[in-house]
Amino acid sequence: MMYTILATGLLVATLASAQVGVSGAQTPQSSDYTPEQIADGTAFNNVSRMALENMQYNSAHRNTIGHSITTTNCTYEIAQQRQEWRTLDTATRKSFTSAATCLMKLPPTHMTAAEAPYYPGIKSRHDEYVATHINYTLNIHDTADFFAWHRMFIHFWEQDLKNLCGYTGVLPYWNWALDAAAPQDSPLFTGDAYSMGSNGKYIANRTDTWLALQDVTFPPGTGGGCVLSGPFSNTTIHLGPLDLPNTPNVNSTFQYNPRCLARDLNPYFTQTYNTYTNLTTTLLDNIYISNFQSVSQGYDSANNANKFGVHGGGHWGTGGSMSDFHSSPADPLFFLHHGMIDRFWTIWQNLDLYRRQNVISGTSTLGNSPPSAEMTLEDLLPFGFVAGDVRFGDVMDTLSGAFCYRYD
Repeated sequence: MMYTILATGLLVATLASAQVGVSGAQTPQSSDYTPEQIADGTAFNNVSRMALENMQYNSAHRNTIGHSITTTNCTYEIAQQRQEWRTLDTATRKSFTSAATCLMKLPPTHMTAAEAPYYPGIKSRHDEYVATHINYTLNIHDTADFFAWHRMFIHFWEQDLKNLCGYTGVLPYWNWALDAAAPQDSPLFTGDAYSMGSNGKYIANRTDTWLALQDVTFPPGTGGGCVLSGPFSNTTIHLGPLDLPNTPNVNSTFQYNPRCLARDLNPYFTQTYNTYTNLTTTLLDNIYISNFQSVSQGYDSANNANKFGVHGGGHWGTGGSMSDFHSSPADPLFFLHHGMIDRFWTIWQNLDLYRRQNVISGTSTLGNSPPSAEMTLEDLLPFGFVAGDVRFGDVMDTLSGAFCYRYD
């Protein structure tokens, strides 16, 4: 049963079809907009603004109204604002990629000497993130903690950029919908010094690929090889892949496997799964967290055509190293991609804050296989070589606990 946990501890077992947001406005539905408004981003941008208004309202009233959700020193006004990559000035972009490169060169900080022989592929602090994601892959996808675990994961990475590598900005995100028609032409991938690096080198004469799990056949992308220019063009990654088609996968989970960072930007995926229509209908047509998290990831039993969701579409739309289910954080673009996933969840939460802020659904194993207990907000989320465990309930609000950020 779907449920919501309010600050008072009250469980709300059902949601009305016409929900009401924090400031009293009715929660929007996709039927409120024309197909054209949904397709061109008007609807998505409108509901994003509505979510921000709700967040601001709650921040101003959280200590004066009876159903305040949290007590925190963070407010909407002082929260750091995460921006879409292309809105950053060039100096901030360069500072960000330099810090990410720095993290890929720093030695591990959490792996002990006793653990090192069992993790030969961990050569850097960044590798500790990759190894942690590999280790917990089957416990952080199609699970109750998918959104929350990744929110905390990218926050830890952002803090390392600041504390270990001198970055003074905020973690940016990548709005795939802006590039869904042709990701290979995105400003993110121009390959100049102020980009996220280029596409991979084009590999010709490739055939279509069939993915057995999803029963999907897709065409090759527009690259396929090593990142050619810009940041990360001379980067060596060390872990994975574990599950990539048409690619030599490692024989041992944490095997040392030095190779270049590869990309294969593929409009098939972004046009199919990452358009404004995909984003808006997923956001507005799924009022229950169980549905919202499943549809976002492509685990959508009600729609056989939705094989990947916006989450999988972003991974496979980038291609190359980002396509490996396990070791995808090897590409720093992972953190911009999941910045957008976090923004997506934040919008959904704030469209109906008191019903959605602390709502969770599901177990701790992918597809509940093997069967595991329903997760609760008291459960601890493990972060392996990244950091210590974090209580699930402490990761639900971007304006409280370890967090003090919002999106633009």
